[in-house]
Amino acid sequence: MKKIVYIISAGALMLSSCSKWLDVNDNPNTANSTVPAADQRLPSILAQFADAYESGGTRAAHITQQLANVYSGSARNYNLSRWFSDASAANWPWQAWYVNTAVNLKPMEVAAEKVGAYHYIGVGKIMKAWGFGFIADFYGLAPYKDFDKADNITPSFDDAEYIYSQIIPLLDEAIIDLNKTQGPAAPALSKGDTYNGGDVSKWIKLAYGLKARFLSHLNKKSTYNPEAVLEALGKAAKTAAESTVYQYVDDPDVSSDNTDKAALQYVNTSASTRVTQLYINYITNNYTGAPSGNNNMLDPRYALLIPQSQEKDGSFRFTKGVDMSSNIVLSGPASYTYTEKTNSFTNKDSIYIALRESKATNGRVLSTGTWYNHKGSKGLFVTAAEMKFIEAEIRLRKGQKDLALQAYKDGIKIHMELMGVGNQEISRFLNSSSVVQDVGKLTMSHVMIQKYIALSYSPEQWVDMRRMDYCTDANGNYNEQSGIYKGFKRVPHVYTQSYPNVTDWPRRFAMASYELNFNKAQLIKAAPTAELPTYLNEPVWWDKK
Repeated sequence: MKKIVYIISAGALMLSSCSKWLDVNDNPNTANSTVPAADQRLPSILAQFADAYESGGTRAAHITQQLANVYSGSARNYNLSRWFSDASAANWPWQAWYVNTAVNLKPMEVAAEKVGAYHYIGVGKIMKAWGFGFIADFYGLAPYKDFDKADNITPSFDDAEYIYSQIIPLLDEAIIDLNKTQGPAAPALSKGDTYNGGDVSKWIKLAYGLKARFLSHLNKKSTYNPEAVLEALGKAAKTAAESTVYQYVDDPDVSSDNTDKAALQYVNTSASTRVTQLYINYITNNYTGAPSGNNNMLDPRYALLIPQSQEKDGSFRFTKGVDMSSNIVLSGPASYTYTEKTNSFTNKDSIYIALRESKATNGRVLSTGTWYNHKGSKGLFVTAAEMKFIEAEIRLRKGQKDLALQAYKDGIKIHMELMGVGNQEISRFLNSSSVVQDVGKLTMSHVMIQKYIALSYSPEQWVDMRRMDYCTDANGNYNEQSGIYKGFKRVPHVYTQSYPNVTDWPRRFAMASYELNFNKAQLIKAAPTAELPTYLNEPVWWDKK
């Protein structure tokens, strides 16, 4: 994704030691380590973080079997669907965070301090906590203490446990800064804020929402504190309007190759991407123990989340989902093309409709795409829907089933509101038998599967699956009855070198090749097994029991 960004490299930062006469030649229209004001830096920081975060989400969506890919023995996304992440998959979220985003945080803070722009300082601390938390969850470890030392090109690595010990206090500091009165010369937050439009209260709610999110990851640790999570939830977003949502703006013409400002999921989900049968099953309540009854109703989100293609007669059909537990993934589905001359597709695998929206020059709609991957879609970053599902999980753990049921329903409702589903249709669905109505029948599976839908294309989807141990029993074996994510099975084309045993499941992403190639000594010091294929099934800190 192409964005205008002020990137200050370590080399550029070291120019500050040059002769003083150079300082007087600063061009106010040229980016360096001191020129851009806080409000000039923030838009690019937010855009580049969106790239890192959503690119991580696209990759995670392949691992969590939301997305599949057409057959290829070596293509990146196909390999991700077999739970194998190599350098081509691992590099971009890492680079987009460190090179494009994190390196600009301190300069923005310095610029903000000069004019008392405390709201920018607070936002900067939120982005630092959020970014490093995401990176720690994704890779398991990362340079934190040394990451922005200009004279250190081989920074040490810090484990997720240490990073978590830093990001929670950082969010608390951000809240304090956001509550301060800005200095008279400080730019309004609205000048640089492309996430929340300068609404300081929404940033404060975001900080509390991130606290709730990160603290909820610790359910396997002795330090897990449900009351602390509930306390944070009490001050986080509670409505769709209070959620942090990134609106992408781009030319809606899908025939145009210009994607400079297109939604990340449009850019990242290519013509070879498909949706899976598991994802469809979850949306349509076709899984073991799903809510059902005489008053069943199709989820209103189905038509928004599942692509359709136009038939010759002008009608539309929904895609077939790729069954990741079947042998089709050993050689398919095959890629297809559309020929206008014959008004037909090249092979029968056109039943698996491409995820990316497209239209032929004769006007035939080849794919409607989905709500998340239109060129001008929204990125749902931290929403009140997610907060409600976190609450539902905790209420279930505490045995507060009536409160859990209400939070579960609220989560569904808010996600539908964010997607633009009408109130009447939402009400009909929430009162149907497609949603759990009996307090005594609500299970963790019901909550987490609905959260899985609401967190489509989010890296959080994979965090939840790991901390809930997929659909396995206490020994790591697939178990349809006791497991949480019903139907999530090891794939027939699993990368056996990384997952040799049936109890092996994807637990972390491969390390970026930059670190393996240029900072290997520090990496191996922190993670001695980082070069082994089985490194991918080693749990990150919070995933260890």
